[in-house]
Amino acid sequence: MDQHERDIEQLHTILRYCERLEVAKAHFEDSFDRFQDTEPFQDSCSLCLIQIGEAVNRLSEAFCESHPEIPWSKIYGMRCHLVHGYEMFDAEIAWDAIQNHIPPLRAFCEERVCE
Repeated sequence: MDQHERDIEQLHTILRYCERLEVAKAHFEDSFDRFQDTEPFQDSCSLCLIQIGEAVNRLSEAFCESHPEIPWSKIYGMRCHLVHGYEMFDAEIAWDAIQNHIPPLRAFCEERVCE
């Protein structure tokens, strides 16, 4: 498998976890209040954000550099914060990422996978 194929594989992984975020949001009625008050909702979404960050970290440097419109380091930084932040979970920051940053990332991945 060449590097382009590995990058596409990682985009598929990102898409899979974006879809899982949508399922979790639908299950919990896509509500920040529910998100803030429901640990299983937070846990489900956090796992998806972590996996998205892991997949981003496996993208080639050349791919990331050729798409500077995506904040790759911030996505991976969110993953690191969720994994190593322990009890410092901030529901507002996570919800903002889920609501405002995941949809454009998903659209970007869908466009690249369909090329």
